[in-house]
Formats: sequence, structure tokens, C-alpha cells
Amino acid sequence: MLSEDALRRIGSVDRAEIERSIRALYKRWGAGDIDALVAALAPDVSIPSVGAWTGAGAPIRGRAKVAAALRHWGEALEGIVSVLHEIVIDGDRAVVHRTAVGRRRDDGRRYQCDFIDFFRFREGFVVEYSIYPDGSWIGFETLAR
Repeated sequence: MLSEDALRRIGSVDRAEIERSIRALYKRWGAGDIDALVAALAPDVSIPSVGAWTGAGAPIRGRAKVAAALRHWGEALEGIVSVLHEIVIDGDRAVVHRTAVGRRRDDGRRYQCDFIDFFRFREGFVVEYSIYPDGSWIGFETLAR
């Protein structure tokens, strides 16, 4: 049996609103509108990814640091298209399966990669975002340079 707190949190989450938010986030990323992305982040947002591809050796915490990482990635990569295959929402959490096609800005190399992205929302803001690329991304040098 769920606690009263758990039932309250589940009841307060609007699945359609979370899906709209997720679709808008990817649209903003594709348009290169980092400021609009940052506006959708909670002040204590976290990207707990520790993969070398991000250039981050540890989780990225806080709106300013996450904004800086997003700007860096946007400067390094040109998104051509991101196809959302599936969005699964459970309470305040969502999982997205997507395929991204883009190009590195430094050398023009194209990439196509599937991602599984995890989101957690609080009061309409993204509070956590984890990014997991498929194995095809492994040969891509870190974006830390």
C-alpha cells in the first residue's frame, strides 16, 4: 500500500504536462535555445552522468553549472534531428528513447546515436536529467576539449 505522501505526489503529477515539457525541451535543444532550456531547470538541477563523453568526471549540480555544460555541448555539437520513439511517464519521472542525428562543429563529422534519457520533475521544473548513449557513441572523443 502506498503512503499518503506517495499518493499525493502521484495525484499531483500531470502526465500530459510532463510529456509536453519533454517535447518542448528537445525542441529547444534542437533550435539551440539554451536560455529556454535553462529556464525549465530547477535551481538545484543535477545531471548525474559520469560518462567520459560528457567531459564531466562527476555529476553536474546546480542551474549555473548545468547551463554551462549545455552551452558547451551546444557549441560542440549541431543537432540535425532528434526523433522521440517512446516516452514513459511514472509519477514525477520519465524515460525517453530517442535517436539523435547531428554533426560535430569542430570537424564536421556526423553522428547518429540512440539515447535513453531519464528525467525527474518537481513543480514543473527538471530537477534531474541523466543521459545514456548507445555503444555507437563510444568512439566519439570527449566533448571536454
